[in-house]
Amino acid sequence: MLVYTKKGGFSMKKTLSRTIPILIMFFLMLTLAACGTAQPAQSAGPKNQETQGTQETASEPMTIKVGVPTAPPALPVLHMMETKALGENVNIELSIWDEPETLIAMVQDGEHALFAFPLTVVSKLYNKGLDVRLMNVNTWGVTYFLTSDPDIKEWQDLKGKTVYVPLQSSPPDALTQYFLHEAGLEAGKDLEIIYASTPEIATLLASGKAAYATLIEPQVTRALLANPQLRIAFSFEEEWQRVNATDTKIPNAGFGTTQKFIDAYPELTAQFQEAYAQSTQWANENPEQMGELAEKYLGLKKELVAKALPSMGLTFQSAQDSKTELKMFYELLWNFEPSMIGGKVADDGLYYGGK
Repeated sequence: MLVYTKKGGFSMKKTLSRTIPILIMFFLMLTLAACGTAQPAQSAGPKNQETQGTQETASEPMTIKVGVPTAPPALPVLHMMETKALGENVNIELSIWDEPETLIAMVQDGEHALFAFPLTVVSKLYNKGLDVRLMNVNTWGVTYFLTSDPDIKEWQDLKGKTVYVPLQSSPPDALTQYFLHEAGLEAGKDLEIIYASTPEIATLLASGKAAYATLIEPQVTRALLANPQLRIAFSFEEEWQRVNATDTKIPNAGFGTTQKFIDAYPELTAQFQEAYAQSTQWANENPEQMGELAEKYLGLKKELVAKALPSMGLTFQSAQDSKTELKMFYELLWNFEPSMIGGKVADDGLYYGGK
């Protein structure tokens, strides 16, 4: 766990986050670099890809490594794996990341081709000059604030409390602190923030060891089922719409790749995008079957996934079609703490154009 301190966290307007070891930081998970290479199954490695030039389809078996968390963005990929959505010659190999450093390493290792990105992270990496492109937004409004305290009615009521937040410098962290700031509260001064992994926070809430926490689906459903004293105090989407007087949704996460991979495999990239959209729709229409795949590939409880799917915000929208919501989200964070998105609102080069 990381304990949020005043020295290391936001103060008021623009002091935040050095907390994010940007290690390239996290965000979240990912950092990128050279990455984005698809590997032929028999002789993996970037050198091989270079000798193939701009080969667009796989005439020989090949494997693409995909970095995902055990979270909603991974679910459509499981269906793609099960149905061989990219063709008989293309295998998808999952690599699971559960912390920023792991995702960053994947982006930099030159072996991984595609990634599920927190939107703050992909922006930060792009603005740092790394070779990342956002293909789509697939997760919207999945964040909630849970409590077992019946007296919590407004954000101001959290003064003096200890609040648990997942994934330091992630969208849930950024939005939690944004809403607290709007309520006149300063983390490290008016309340304490403790960072922990999403599963750990769900366990703490379920056991009653934590009474105040930000959490994302499907862990929200898990915690509520385990502890009848818990309730949802705030829906972040409703708070977003209230504070900003908008009816737009909050973009949370998306899939991305590198320009290097796009240039080497333009048709495969477009095929992945289309298949991901179709598998997202399938997941929402078949929650029980999706739960079975989540248990098979990710070790999640199938009943939990099936029950949580309707509130997971799993909706496909291409990055190009999401620019209005994305720029609003990035501008909000830039006004609050520019470092969270890499110091500026990313230009249109961030967004994969597709076909």
